Formats: sequence, C-alpha cells, structure tokens
Amino acid sequence: MKKLYVLAISVFAAGLATAQVSLSTVTANQGNPVLTSQSKVLIDKADNGGFGVAPKTKKTVTARGLNQKAFIRIGSTYYDLQTNYAMPHRLAMHTDGAISAAWTTSTSDAVGFPGRGSGYNFRSAAGKWQPSDSNRVENVRTGWANVGVLSNGSVFTIGHDATSGGFYMTTSSSSSSRPTTVTNILKEPPYKPIWARTANNGDVIHLICSYTDSASPGEARAPRRKGIFAPMVYSRSKDGGTTWDKQHVMLPDYDSTLTNNGGADQYTIDVKGNTVAIVNADLLQGVIAWKSTDGGDNWQRIIVDTFKYAPWTGKTEMLDTPYTNDGTVDVIIDNNNKLHVFFGLGRVLDTDTTDESYSFYPGTQGMMHWSEATDKTSLIASGNQFDRDEDGFNGLEQATYAALSGGNVPSGLSTVARLGSTSALRQPASAMDANGNLYCLFSVPIEQDISDLGANFRDIGVVYSTDGGATWSLPQNVTQVLGREDDFASTCRVANGFLHMTWQQDEIAGTNLQNNSGAFGNHPVVLNLINYQAIPVTEILKGNIGMLYGVNVEKPNTGAVMVVNQNYPNPFSNETNVMVYLTNPGDIKVEVRNAMGALVKTQTHSNLYKGNHELTISANGLSTGVYTYTLIAGGSSVSKTMMVK
Repeated sequence: MKKLYVLAISVFAAGLATAQVSLSTVTANQGNPVLTSQSKVLIDKADNGGFGVAPKTKKTVTARGLNQKAFIRIGSTYYDLQTNYAMPHRLAMHTDGAISAAWTTSTSDAVGFPGRGSGYNFRSAAGKWQPSDSNRVENVRTGWANVGVLSNGSVFTIGHDATSGGFYMTTSSSSSSRPTTVTNILKEPPYKPIWARTANNGDVIHLICSYTDSASPGEARAPRRKGIFAPMVYSRSKDGGTTWDKQHVMLPDYDSTLTNNGGADQYTIDVKGNTVAIVNADLLQGVIAWKSTDGGDNWQRIIVDTFKYAPWTGKTEMLDTPYTNDGTVDVIIDNNNKLHVFFGLGRVLDTDTTDESYSFYPGTQGMMHWSEATDKTSLIASGNQFDRDEDGFNGLEQATYAALSGGNVPSGLSTVARLGSTSALRQPASAMDANGNLYCLFSVPIEQDISDLGANFRDIGVVYSTDGGATWSLPQNVTQVLGREDDFASTCRVANGFLHMTWQQDEIAGTNLQNNSGAFGNHPVVLNLINYQAIPVTEILKGNIGMLYGVNVEKPNTGAVMVVNQNYPNPFSNETNVMVYLTNPGDIKVEVRNAMGALVKTQTHSNLYKGNHELTISANGLSTGVYTYTLIAGGSSVSKTMMVK
C-alpha cells in the first residue's frame, strides 16, 4: 500500500509529556444564538514546531469587509476532519427551494469519537433553519455524510461503517422531518467498502466508494481488481436505496495502466437527468473521468489530466518535483451535458526508490479547471493572488512541509498548515446558476493570519465564469474572518439566485486527526461551528463580496496555457530549473532579460506534450545579477525573476 510522508507536524506524539490546559471562552457572532464553548485539551509540550505551546490570549474575531451576521450557525461538531480529500454532497435542494444539510458530527471529544455520525439540519422554503443541532441522525457510529432528496420529497443521508464496512442510510418520512429510519446497505464481506460519494436524480441513487485496508489478523485486506488495490467501485439504486441493481462494480477501462490505487475518497460524482459523471483524481495518478448518458448503464472513459510518472509505484525517483493533482476534486454537469472538473494542484518529491514514500509540497499553484467541451485545463485561481503584504508572493509563515532525506523545500514553494496532502488551494465545490454561469468555492490559507499555535488560518474563496469556463474572475473572499479557520465548503449544485454554502469554522488552524487521548496532542479538540450563508449571485458577479489579497499581482493565465513555478535553485551559479505544467500540447519559448530589459538569452522547446516539464536555464554568458525570465506559450506569457550569483 502507498505510504505518504507529509512532514508537516510531529503527529505521532504518544509517550511525550503533555499538559492539560483550558481554552478561553469563545464567543461567535453567527446570527443565531451566541455559542459559548469551553473545552479541555491536551497539548504536547515537547513539540517545538509551532503546535506545542499553550494557547495565548485568543485573537479578536473581526471581519475584513463581510458582515458576519449573514452567517447562520446550523450545527456544530468536535470532529473537524470533514473529509480526507474531495467533499461529499453535503447540501441538497428541494423542489420548493428548501435545503437539507449534512456534515460529519460528534457531540463530544471522547476518545475515538464514539458519537461520530451524520449531523443534519433543514431550511424551509421560506428561509428558516431549524435550531442549531450537533446530534447525529444515526444510532451507530458513522462518518463522511452525504445527503439527497428523493422523488417524494423525503431526505436520505448515507455515511460509512468504518468498523465492518458498508453504509448506514437514514431516511425521513417527509421533506421537513429529520431522517430517523436507519438501514444498513452495500456490505461486501470480507471487504470493507467505505468513503462513499453519492448523487441522485429522484429515486435513482448513484454511489462510488473505495475500501479500507484492514490488515488485522484474520481479516481480509482490501481487494485488488484489474491490478488496482482498493479500487473505486460504483453502485446504483433505482428505488431510493431499497434495492441496488449494481453493487461495487468496476467502471470500464479502469485498470492499472493508469493507476494502481483507488484513492480512498479522492473522487467525486454528479448527476443531471440521465447524465452521470464520475471523476477519480488519485494523488500521483492523474485525473480520470467517466461519463454515462443513460443513467449509469454504459460509460465512456475520459482522460482529464495525466501524471508524469503514472502509474507511480514508489520505485521511481522524482527529483524534478512534478506537478500532481492533490486528490481534492469536484465535477459538475452543465446545461449542455458537458463536464467541468476542478482540482487542486501540488507537487511531489521522491528521493528513495526502495520504499513507497514521497514528500508532498502544496506550492502556490492554485485551483485548476478542465472543460469537456474544449478539453482544456486552466489555472483559475493562483496562490499568489492571496498575497496579503503585496510583496508578490504568498509567503505563509508556518514551515510545515519539508523535503525527505533532510532536504529543504525548494525555493519558490510555499508551505501551509497541516491538513494532509492537499494543496494551498483545495477542496473545490462547484455550482451553476440559471444563466449557466459557473461558480467554484475553495479554501486557501491566508498570509499573516496566524493562529496562536503558529499556523495559517484558512478562508473560503470563490471564482466565477460567465463564458462556460473559458475565462474566470479574480477570487473573492466569502468568509473573511480573522483568527478563525474556514474550511470544507459545500454548495448546492443549483444557484437559484443565491450561492448556498455551508462550511466548518474552527478556532484552531489545521485538522484534528485524533482526540484528547494525547496521542495526537499537537492539535487540541474544540467545538467547531457548521455555518451557512446564502450569497446573492448578482453580488458575486459584481465583485461586491470582497476581493482577496493580491489584486495587484499577476492574474492567472485563464487562457488555458500553462502554470509556471518559481525557478530553483534561486540564486544559482551554474544552472537553474523551471517547472512548467503545460495545459495543452505546444511549444514554449524562454526569454531572459537583464536588469536593463535587454534580451540576453533565448531558447525554444518544441512539440511538448500536455503535462509536466522541467526546463533548464544555464548561467553561461550571464554575469552576476538579477534577471527576468519569460515563458511564452500559446499567445500567453509568464514572467518571473531569478538571480545569478
């Protein structure tokens, strides 16, 4: 099984000295009755990486331009890892405009979170939410909640049974009632299918999932099918989940020629009428889509994006730190039944070919979009747009990622607070309005907004396209709260005059992976809020929500050309390398100019394929000093600065 070493925080802290402290009272102005939370936490005193110090006085929660009274608290949870990678469907709109919301909840911070399950709330067509609730709808421990509305208006939730595999489905008796009837579905002994993603068209429910790798004595490990370990599989019900005519089947042309691992929850699904879209974006494997136009009977495979070393097995040296999707992915089907895929972009390094480990860098590359209509991939939001101090670079303060084998993060690569192997811009959630305008939400760490434990807080940004994804707006910040972590955004697929969104707000940056047992004491357990807001799409389209930092820095190349990373090493004496992600096949011309603007060096790279490329610039003929290098491809150009020493 693939192992991931993300050198972010010293997470395995069992046996180290701990101290018990009490968090100060936190008041959250959310537009609902004020929440006051008090929690006991365990903090590892031996960790000097920024997470091993007792909390100081809490920062004042202030807004950077958005009225927080628009935030409605619909729930809460002590379990703050809402997903490993891609977001499930957490919001479902009823035919009358009412909304059902789900999330992964836990009513307490007890060891192992035995009360974990699917949180739920309901907004009437008149816009009134039920009182904030943290209780689960199931009577058993579940996780990774999905929600949908059946043809009779009743609601279902689906979460997984991590202990024995399969899923718990709850249903309601009416559109406004809370789901209470629990059934166990889609078990597959001896294997353990978990991490479901669902989408439904009335009573037709489509579900994808993968398998947990159980290596306990006497238990079967996850299956291997067509050379893929723990593959992503597909199930379908035509009667609202009562029976399933397809159960855990492999999609066509899904085999080890492209990937060797199912990717846990690095996949997503959408449905529009009889059109079904499934996307697998396994880290280090590429991005693969499947499309059905007959409700899931037949499928067409579509290659969205490739990885330079796929299928990666751990035996390939990756010193060139190639680009890879980060496993956070979303897909939406437009009015022409064409797919739009969104994914975060990061980079990886592998210095040891004797194991299956690698190091992950989030970088600052940003959020990517692919259109089926054009087969083009473009950068729609850049990490450097979030440059708060306007120095041209999103320099995040907490150095939470480091290279393997004692190396350093290459020059030009940013670092973010530990949230697993995800990029700086991650977890896209997409929607479309009646005019066909596309919207994409994502979370991003904010420069100079630092937690008391030393990591960058996140906010949630949005970009939109009014031309089917050909070009995209500059991002706007839809949360804008200092001193709070806003993450795991979900949205209704339909923006009916409003972009409906929920997210989790945490008073501590990063993700709590364990609990107050002290084993993972670097991230205290606190009560997190589940918030909702409805943003008028007219205000988003006017740019009135509030521009994110970096308005004055270079806008991403939304013309679907390339992503260019800062050269490394920098400064350099002999040669330097420039990583380029080319979104379509073509040529790249490199121009180097001195401080006076004079052209001193050119080179052309012809007939390059779509994907990762490493270009080398030699210092031969260049004297000591600062130079500007410009990469030109497809009528677009990107310029950056380098230094010869």
